[in-house]
Amino acid sequence: MKKLVLSVIAVLAIAFSANAANYKVDNNAIDSIIENATEVVVLDVAAPAAANLPAFEQKDVNATTALILNIFLGWCGVHRHYMGTAPYMWALYLFTGGGIFGIVDFVDFVMLIIAMTDNGNISKYINNRSFFMWA
Repeated sequence: MKKLVLSVIAVLAIAFSANAANYKVDNNAIDSIIENATEVVVLDVAAPAAANLPAFEQKDVNATTALILNIFLGWCGVHRHYMGTAPYMWALYLFTGGGIFGIVDFVDFVMLIIAMTDNGNISKYINNRSFFMWA
């Protein structure tokens, strides 16, 4: 407890001692740095990386495989990656604990079960780029 109190006191002391009056800006030095700077040109900004991804077709994605992936690895979004979603989707699922603490993963599971009753037609979920695949 003593370490915590001392740490808070130290942080507050540093915060109160640092103010704008202690800093001086040399406008001439800044102007000379800007004048001597090298211009950087970005060559390829035509399309985001997600737009260049290959699109999956219905025959490439098996509904049963997507469901099994959701059951075992749904918390990290592997089933969404299998169905051709955005490449960063696994991170959203992983860092939110399966999509808002498992709720999104569970709804994905239910939606895949419902789609399986429709002869395994999950075409509306394939290549879906949104976080909520059913929306």
